[in-house]
Amino acid sequence: MKIRVVLVEPEHDGNIGLIARSMKNFGYEDLWIVKPRAELGIGATMLASHAQDLLAKARVVSDLDEALKSCDYAVATTAIVGKSPSNLIRKSITLREFAEKAAEARGKLAILFGRESKGLTNMEISRCELVVNIPTDIRYRTLNVAAAVAITLYELRTTRKKLTGQFDMADQEARERLLEMFEELSRSVNLPRHRIPLIRRALSNVISRSLISRREASLIAGVIRKARDRSRLLEQAGGGP
Repeated sequence: MKIRVVLVEPEHDGNIGLIARSMKNFGYEDLWIVKPRAELGIGATMLASHAQDLLAKARVVSDLDEALKSCDYAVATTAIVGKSPSNLIRKSITLREFAEKAAEARGKLAILFGRESKGLTNMEISRCELVVNIPTDIRYRTLNVAAAVAITLYELRTTRKKLTGQFDMADQEARERLLEMFEELSRSVNLPRHRIPLIRRALSNVISRSLISRREASLIAGVIRKARDRSRLLEQAGGGP
């Protein structure tokens, strides 16, 4: 698994330097910064310590879409998880669960870390396939972003050493194709139109939490395709869905 660390509008250059240092500590080098609110000045350079080379080659971009290019999965980190089962956008898994799933996957994965003041927005989280939470004390949930990155990379590094096998993750195209076929099937069996986006999001969450493989996506897509085609034939024959 190749990891890209994406910082969304970081507000303190010292944290950027500390994050570069943590990345160097754990063997990760792909750092992207989206619209930084702080200049990469002397504070970042000093705190990066021996990771100044990594800091120098960090990619600074103007929008999130650019930072997610060429990545197979995007993962949002948040201290605020959905309290209600109906809050599908912030439906999360723990960092340990995520690390165990990611350890055996091949592909490139972007991990997003939000602003020091307010984290990631719901819109930014919705751009991601998976939401990850670091369990902290309920009395003070929010970690400093540099600490959150360090803990995340440590967990990924530690779990990777326990690697027992590898599989190829389904890429974005394969996942999207599966979701589109499922949506077509939902329409063909006359599910209420307003329910379909919610059902699609629910399936997307399930697929993302599993880090589904290409083979698994292909097998499931095959079944959904046959069910969809069968439903269409019955409808054309006047037999209903």
